[in-house]
Amino acid sequence: MVYAENWSQPSIFELAREGNFQALNYWIDSLLRPEGIYARVEQAQAGCVQILVEFQREFAPDTTLLGSTLREGLVKFICHQLWRLNSPAVEGVRIHARLAGEPEILWKQSVRIVTPANRRQRRYRSLLVVDWVKFKTYRSLLLVGSALASFVLGFWVSYHEALAMRLVSPVSPYQQAGIISGPPPKRPDAVQAALELVPVMQQKQVANPYDPTVTLMFGGNVNLSDALASSTGNDYHWAFANMDEYRQADVAMVNLENPLTRSTLGSGKKQLNFKADPESVKVLTAGGVDIVNLANNHAMDYEEPGLVETINTLNNAGIQHLGAGRNIKEARRPDIIEVKGQRIAYLGYYDADLHAADQGKAGTNPRRNNRVAEDIRALRGQVDWIIVNYHWGVELADYPGDWQIDLARFTIDQGADLVVGHHPHVLQGAEIYKGRPIVYSLGNFIFGGNARSDYDTAVLKVSLKDRNMKVEFLPVEVKKFQPKVVTGDAGSRILKHVEQISSIFDRPMRSSVVLDAPINPGVAPKTPNSTLPPAVKSGTYEPGPGSPVPLTGESNMPGTGQPKPSPILPALPTAPKQPDNSSFFQNGAGPAIESSPPPSQDLPPRIYRTPSQNPSREAEPFTKEPFIKEPFISPPSPSQGAVPSPQSYVPPTRDLSFKVAVKEQPTSAIVPGTSNTRSGPRIALPPIAASIG
Repeated sequence: MVYAENWSQPSIFELAREGNFQALNYWIDSLLRPEGIYARVEQAQAGCVQILVEFQREFAPDTTLLGSTLREGLVKFICHQLWRLNSPAVEGVRIHARLAGEPEILWKQSVRIVTPANRRQRRYRSLLVVDWVKFKTYRSLLLVGSALASFVLGFWVSYHEALAMRLVSPVSPYQQAGIISGPPPKRPDAVQAALELVPVMQQKQVANPYDPTVTLMFGGNVNLSDALASSTGNDYHWAFANMDEYRQADVAMVNLENPLTRSTLGSGKKQLNFKADPESVKVLTAGGVDIVNLANNHAMDYEEPGLVETINTLNNAGIQHLGAGRNIKEARRPDIIEVKGQRIAYLGYYDADLHAADQGKAGTNPRRNNRVAEDIRALRGQVDWIIVNYHWGVELADYPGDWQIDLARFTIDQGADLVVGHHPHVLQGAEIYKGRPIVYSLGNFIFGGNARSDYDTAVLKVSLKDRNMKVEFLPVEVKKFQPKVVTGDAGSRILKHVEQISSIFDRPMRSSVVLDAPINPGVAPKTPNSTLPPAVKSGTYEPGPGSPVPLTGESNMPGTGQPKPSPILPALPTAPKQPDNSSFFQNGAGPAIESSPPPSQDLPPRIYRTPSQNPSREAEPFTKEPFIKEPFISPPSPSQGAVPSPQSYVPPTRDLSFKVAVKEQPTSAIVPGTSNTRSGPRIALPPIAASIG
């Protein structure tokens, strides 16, 4: 996760892949430094990279520990990063380790790195040798008779073709897409969801078709009734008149909080029943809205006739909808939109069984954890991005409840790329969890359901480029129900408020941030009982069948209906924590932590005898006092429920890690556990390309 100002600049990761070893030093050191480990990388000699790692003296005074458990895990971690780099210039690594400030080398290890890039390079060199042998053979054939020459030549060609076919290593369709030149294979026109085959809607009307960046926009609650209708009348262009950002987005979405119906059959069980004339759909079309969420507490205000008329009105206007339907299959159906080659799945859930759709019964899509997991896992291998909408929480609460945080993180664990929440009518905080953004509430956007017409809010802008996701809040002032993106002091005030209410999280989301997505997270979620990958014993690092796909230059590979493997990286041991958003980057302008390039071509020295700073004295990620004052609810955790059936979801796994028990250093030791809880003191290295995510 990094802050990015200019996407046109090559990333450190790309520079390192191209052979810039100062960039490689920058990258490796920034990954290890937050864990109390300094690294210095020197240029490869005969394809072998030399790395000196130095441990803080406070980090692990037990040299026996550094020479056993930590050594194995660190070597695997570094080898995995170099394998992900997939550079033809890197064929091996030689690692030297010592304590900071001490000249004595604790251990050394050399490992050969086998990647597709250097494997192809070696194959190319071998083919050159074969070509030279063929040349000598052809020259010799010219000296013999024509009949014998034809026989020998035919035998040679047949043997060479058979040998070449045998030497070709099997690769997945996704690896082939990055290796084979020519147009990518055509993706199917439909996606198999959990309950049915869903067609893919092609979004061809975009503001800038030549810009490869896909822009998504998300707004909060939209209500086109009552006060809005009274103040604007038939001026359907008024509401979005100052929101060019919505019209310029490739796909724009809102949460529609009222039926579009003329029905008078209102629900007698509710105090407030909202509705708007079907002609009001022109407000959405004039504003550039492409998709609406109907999984909310007002979709059924006028019961089934009102919902059916709303769906028909949206269909006629060309606006996609999700989260409600004439039956459970329609209510649960995702929207699949493909724009500029990026295939995006939208899901919507209402966190209540009130007016829930069922077999032969119209209603909203109820949130049930096993269904959420099944829906995401069914789509994961067939789309590039999965976005989940939740209508949840307590109205006017500034912070989400613990159960919402658990549910949002559970959703990311299953393979979602973005979680967007609404319903509380006010902005709530946002966080980054496992490299994926969670926005708990976007508040009101254009809400004519009450007399308050002036208020501050924000919309979420998401930009997708290759396998990168850039997320940012756009501050919005609403005056007389007319929103407008603001800058200057007004914009700073709104963003400061979002930052303040997001500070309760250990990784708050701040505008703007770029996240490096995984190559389509795999369909199998991680389980708490996952084990480490095989130890590097033979001196060669080559991922096995279950290992992640290497990152190549062609990272935006089209899907073929099969799930792509998910990069799962070994985690480094816990060490004193560095400030957030500073320890890892792949696709941004550079890391926040300063790391000097290699000063010389010989390893070591670089010895510092001054006491190293101990960042562990930094404040805890969570405040010690309760951050939710009033109201506060604690429904049962989403994880507490019935035992899933074989057709249900597989429990999520935590990232691979290795345990280190540091003697007499309780503040920097790792406490063995099965999960990384929000309240515990343990700090784990963020997943490098986790699932996209």
